[in-house]
Amino acid sequence: MRLSDLDEVMRIEKKSYPIGWSKSVMRDCIKSDYHTIVLKKDKQVIGFGIIMTALDEAHLLNMCIDSDFQGKGYGRKLLKYLKNICLCNHCKIFLLEVRESSLVAQSLYKSFGFKQIGLRKNYYKKPNGREHAIVMNKSL
Repeated sequence: MRLSDLDEVMRIEKKSYPIGWSKSVMRDCIKSDYHTIVLKKDKQVIGFGIIMTALDEAHLLNMCIDSDFQGKGYGRKLLKYLKNICLCNHCKIFLLEVRESSLVAQSLYKSFGFKQIGLRKNYYKKPNGREHAIVMNKSL
């Protein structure tokens, strides 16, 4: 992901989440040591992922596929690529949070071997309150 990708990334983020990340947070991730990846189809950004690695752990901070391209295997392809980044960085644990209401994402993560290890209550903001996050991890 480059700074020049931010407008397209933010379009997907705003389309996908009622209250998502800000452009400045995305910019900070790009400028930091995080692994920021975009998935493109015909030169158009259709998805992105952001991973933070530290020591032997990786944390998937954000991953999203444009709703127009969901259900076509792109999320699986992006997650596989992100997992390979973790392996190249000698990570042993891959951790993430997922919205309790996001059953499709949970299903994808479970199919990759992620297991629920906890719950973060009221973690995600929603227009009418907050939503719990399911904490999942996978040994690599």
